[in-house]
Amino acid sequence: MSQPLVIANWKMNLPLGGIQDWIQDEMMPNVDIVDFDKKSSYFKFMGIAPPISHLSELKNLFSFGFLGAQDISKYNDGAKTGDISAAMMIEKGCSFSILGHSERREFYGETNSIVREKLKICLAKEIIPVVCIGESIEDYNTGKTLDTLEIQLKEIFSSIITQTVIVIAYEPVWAIGTGNTPSSSEVNNIHQHIKDIVQSIANVEAINVIYGGSVNCENAKSFFQQSNIDGALIGGASLDGKNFLNIYNDFLETL
Repeated sequence: MSQPLVIANWKMNLPLGGIQDWIQDEMMPNVDIVDFDKKSSYFKFMGIAPPISHLSELKNLFSFGFLGAQDISKYNDGAKTGDISAAMMIEKGCSFSILGHSERREFYGETNSIVREKLKICLAKEIIPVVCIGESIEDYNTGKTLDTLEIQLKEIFSSIITQTVIVIAYEPVWAIGTGNTPSSSEVNNIHQHIKDIVQSIANVEAINVIYGGSVNCENAKSFFQQSNIDGALIGGASLDGKNFLNIYNDFLETL
């Protein structure tokens, strides 16, 4: 089963020239593929999570990879003003959802408990969850990265049973948008630890751990070459279609 492993998270942004330019001028002309089946195969690990308001436009222009939500409600329906349910996102063409991004935690007070509720919703609705975890700069500098991640993982995944593919995005909070990153070997070791923890506390058939935090054209391949880094969640660099495509091609070359 394919799943999004190189994901563009546009956050509350749009590409400079608009979505049509991003697809038709920056992406598609640089892909030497004509046949639909070949396109589907080529894009089978690419995910795009745009602002909700532009999902329909993107769905009409880009039907080969995965479309995703940047977040979903922990509720299925009801009087929850401002929330967007999983069913609504599916109706818009989404097959995955980012959960627990550090910006959701920082600006909206999301806790591991809330992320767990959203994870359960995703699994019930057969949406691929992309669960974000990460440590602060204080935790990193004091050597508490693994302890912090273990707490997050246990609070989110304990006793979860699923045959749905789980994607976990390790995003050090201090690396997001800063240009600073851990070394690729360091991330590789952390990813192995994440997989070991989840497999010890949950009954999950398949786990992919991707890295996020200042991934760009210059450093992406060094991450993808590591055995435990299964992809990337990309913010700022995904707003340029050519850059994002180059990163995606670097990923494909390491498969």
